[in-house]
Amino acid sequence: MTRPQGIFGREEMRLLCEGLSVAEDRVSDHFRLSEGFWCRHPFEVRTLAELNPDEVTGQALAQVLKLRKSHGKRLRGKDFWRICFQDHNFLETVQREGSKELFLPLLTYVMVHELVHVVRFCTYVQRFELDQEQRQAEEAEVHRLSGKVLKKVPLPHLDQVLRCYEDSAAALHQGHC
Repeated sequence: MTRPQGIFGREEMRLLCEGLSVAEDRVSDHFRLSEGFWCRHPFEVRTLAELNPDEVTGQALAQVLKLRKSHGKRLRGKDFWRICFQDHNFLETVQREGSKELFLPLLTYVMVHELVHVVRFCTYVQRFELDQEQRQAEEAEVHRLSGKVLKKVPLPHLDQVLRCYEDSAAALHQGHC
């Protein structure tokens, strides 16, 4: 898996699609979301190659942004969510852990984690704008919920990923184990 400058290659993109599919299904099942939920609350996933410079961070494996799409003559635009996957941080974390087998389970966890944020923001369980203390509490809650969502997913090494970051939800968000 050769990667130019920390950008996902073809195999990583295939695994990202696989992890996203599992994540979307499991999050939808866990929260009992209707079939139309994701249509009413659209999101997109972008990787490092597609991110604007202000969407790149060295502090997280992924981040969720709230954006507004305007619709021509309509008075109001529509909110949508962008999950900005930080390939460089993710690849560095997997390399530091020294196990390629962690790639898919970690990626799946990160996608579940970010989709849980989206669900919480869309259903007004949590506000999008948070101060540092509130953000830490939100990260801990989203980590807990993500573990519940993934509890019965038969994915090798997923239990290792969950245990690795169990002590600190912020550690996962920042790419530290």
